[in-house]
Amino acid sequence: MIPRYRKLLVPTDFSPLGNTAISHAYAILAEQGGTVILCHVTEVHGPPSPLYAHYSPWGALSGQERTELRQTLLNSLESLVPAEASAEGLVTTEVRVVETPLLVHEAICQEATTLDVDLIVMASHGHSGVTRLLLGSVAEHVLRLVDRPVLIVRSRE
Repeated sequence: MIPRYRKLLVPTDFSPLGNTAISHAYAILAEQGGTVILCHVTEVHGPPSPLYAHYSPWGALSGQERTELRQTLLNSLESLVPAEASAEGLVTTEVRVVETPLLVHEAICQEATTLDVDLIVMASHGHSGVTRLLLGSVAEHVLRLVDRPVLIVRSRE
Protein backbone atom coordinates (compact mmCIF):
# COMPACT_ATOMS: atom_id res chain seq x y z
CA MET A 1 0.00 0.00 0.00
CA ILE A 2 1.28 3.46 -0.90
CA PRO A 3 1.14 5.86 2.07
CA ARG A 4 -0.81 9.09 1.74
CA TYR A 5 0.48 12.10 3.55
CA ARG A 6 -2.28 14.49 4.57
CA LYS A 7 -0.94 16.06 7.78
CA LEU A 8 2.69 17.14 8.12
CA LEU A 9 4.53 18.53 11.14
CA VAL A 10 7.34 20.97 10.33
CA PRO A 11 9.37 22.08 13.37
CA THR A 12 11.61 25.11 12.93
CA ASP A 13 14.01 27.10 15.08
CA PHE A 14 13.56 30.09 12.71
CA SER A 15 17.11 29.75 11.37
CA PRO A 16 17.53 29.93 7.58
CA LEU A 17 18.39 26.22 7.61
CA GLY A 18 15.48 25.32 9.87
CA ASN A 19 13.11 27.10 7.52
CA THR A 20 14.27 25.19 4.41
CA ALA A 21 12.09 22.22 5.31
CA ILE A 22 8.93 24.34 5.05
CA SER A 23 8.87 24.58 1.25
CA HIS A 24 9.45 20.82 1.00
CA ALA A 25 6.41 20.13 3.18
CA TYR A 26 4.18 22.30 0.98
CA ALA A 27 5.59 20.61 -2.13
CA ILE A 28 4.61 17.19 -0.78
CA LEU A 29 0.99 18.31 -0.34
CA ALA A 30 0.76 20.59 -3.41
CA GLU A 31 -1.14 18.12 -5.61
CA GLN A 32 -3.53 16.42 -3.20
CA GLY A 33 -3.86 19.03 -0.44
CA GLY A 34 -3.66 18.54 3.29
CA THR A 35 -2.41 20.36 6.37
CA VAL A 36 1.03 21.66 7.25
CA ILE A 37 1.58 22.31 10.94
CA LEU A 38 4.41 24.77 11.47
CA CYS A 39 5.79 24.40 14.96
CA HIS A 40 8.35 26.11 17.17
CA VAL A 41 9.39 24.44 20.42
CA THR A 42 10.58 26.52 23.36
CA GLU A 43 12.07 24.80 26.37
CA VAL A 44 10.60 26.19 29.58
CA HIS A 45 12.28 25.22 32.80
CA GLY A 46 11.01 25.54 36.33
CA PRO A 47 12.69 27.62 39.01
CA PRO A 48 16.48 27.35 38.99
CA SER A 49 18.14 24.84 41.24
CA PRO A 50 20.27 26.38 43.99
CA LEU A 51 22.89 23.71 43.23
CA TYR A 52 23.82 25.10 39.82
CA ALA A 53 23.30 28.13 37.66
CA HIS A 54 20.54 27.75 35.13
CA TYR A 55 19.18 30.44 32.87
CA SER A 56 15.76 30.23 31.28
CA PRO A 57 14.68 33.26 29.27
CA TRP A 58 11.01 32.24 29.54
CA GLY A 59 11.26 31.96 33.32
CA ALA A 60 12.32 35.59 33.60
CA LEU A 61 9.30 36.89 31.68
CA SER A 62 6.08 38.15 33.22
CA GLY A 63 2.77 36.65 32.12
CA GLN A 64 2.10 39.58 29.78
CA GLU A 65 5.60 39.37 28.27
CA ARG A 66 5.19 35.63 27.69
CA THR A 67 1.84 36.22 25.98
CA GLU A 68 3.36 38.89 23.74
CA LEU A 69 6.38 36.72 22.89
CA ARG A 70 4.11 33.77 22.10
CA GLN A 71 2.05 35.95 19.74
CA THR A 72 5.23 37.23 18.08
CA LEU A 73 6.38 33.65 17.52
CA LEU A 74 2.98 32.67 16.09
CA ASN A 75 3.11 35.66 13.72
CA SER A 76 6.64 34.69 12.71
CA LEU A 77 5.48 31.16 11.89
CA GLU A 78 2.61 32.53 9.80
CA SER A 79 5.03 34.71 7.86
CA LEU A 80 6.95 31.59 6.79
CA VAL A 81 4.05 30.22 4.74
CA PRO A 82 5.03 30.41 1.06
CA ALA A 83 2.88 32.93 -0.84
CA GLU A 84 2.00 30.42 -3.55
CA ALA A 85 0.72 27.97 -0.91
CA SER A 86 -1.63 30.61 0.46
CA ALA A 87 -2.83 31.55 -3.04
CA GLU A 88 -3.59 28.00 -4.19
CA GLY A 89 -5.65 27.11 -1.14
CA LEU A 90 -5.24 23.33 -1.34
CA VAL A 91 -2.97 23.21 1.68
CA THR A 92 -4.10 24.60 5.01
CA THR A 93 -1.64 25.78 7.61
CA GLU A 94 -1.71 25.57 11.39
CA VAL A 95 0.87 27.29 13.56
CA ARG A 96 1.88 26.15 17.03
CA VAL A 97 4.26 27.35 19.70
CA VAL A 98 5.01 24.62 22.19
CA GLU A 99 6.28 25.66 25.61
CA THR A 100 7.62 22.58 27.34
CA PRO A 101 10.03 21.37 30.01
CA LEU A 102 10.93 18.50 27.65
CA LEU A 103 13.96 18.49 25.40
CA VAL A 104 13.19 19.83 21.92
CA HIS A 105 13.34 16.43 20.21
CA GLU A 106 11.06 14.88 22.85
CA ALA A 107 8.54 17.69 22.39
CA ILE A 108 8.57 17.27 18.60
CA CYS A 109 7.88 13.55 18.96
CA GLN A 110 5.13 14.22 21.49
CA GLU A 111 3.50 16.77 19.15
CA ALA A 112 3.66 14.32 16.26
CA THR A 113 1.84 11.71 18.32
CA THR A 114 -0.68 14.10 19.87
CA LEU A 115 -1.56 15.65 16.50
CA ASP A 116 -1.44 12.27 14.74
CA VAL A 117 0.64 13.57 11.85
CA ASP A 118 1.54 11.36 8.90
CA LEU A 119 5.04 12.75 8.38
CA ILE A 120 7.57 15.01 10.11
CA VAL A 121 9.56 17.23 7.76
CA MET A 122 12.62 18.88 9.29
CA ALA A 123 16.02 20.25 8.40
CA SER A 124 19.42 19.06 9.53
CA HIS A 125 22.91 20.51 9.18
CA GLY A 126 24.26 17.04 8.46
CA HIS A 127 27.21 17.50 10.83
CA SER A 128 29.43 14.53 11.52
CA GLY A 129 32.35 13.67 13.74
CA VAL A 130 33.29 15.95 16.62
CA THR A 131 30.77 18.65 15.68
CA ARG A 132 27.92 16.12 15.90
CA LEU A 133 29.24 14.80 19.20
CA LEU A 134 29.46 18.28 20.72
CA LEU A 135 26.26 19.77 19.33
CA GLY A 136 24.10 16.70 18.98
CA SER A 137 21.35 16.64 16.44
CA VAL A 138 17.69 17.27 17.12
CA ALA A 139 16.88 15.58 13.81
CA GLU A 140 18.87 12.48 14.76
CA HIS A 141 17.17 12.25 18.14
CA VAL A 142 13.75 12.61 16.50
CA LEU A 143 14.60 9.82 14.05
CA ARG A 144 15.56 7.51 16.92
CA LEU A 145 12.54 8.30 19.09
CA VAL A 146 9.53 8.89 16.84
CA ASP A 147 7.12 6.22 15.66
CA ARG A 148 6.33 7.69 12.23
CA PRO A 149 8.16 8.66 9.02
CA VAL A 150 10.56 11.60 8.99
CA LEU A 151 11.85 13.48 5.96
CA ILE A 152 15.18 15.15 6.67
CA VAL A 153 16.12 18.08 4.45
CA ARG A 154 19.90 18.39 4.41
CA SER A 155 21.84 21.61 4.26
CA ARG A 156 23.64 22.38 1.00
CA GLU A 157 26.37 24.33 2.81
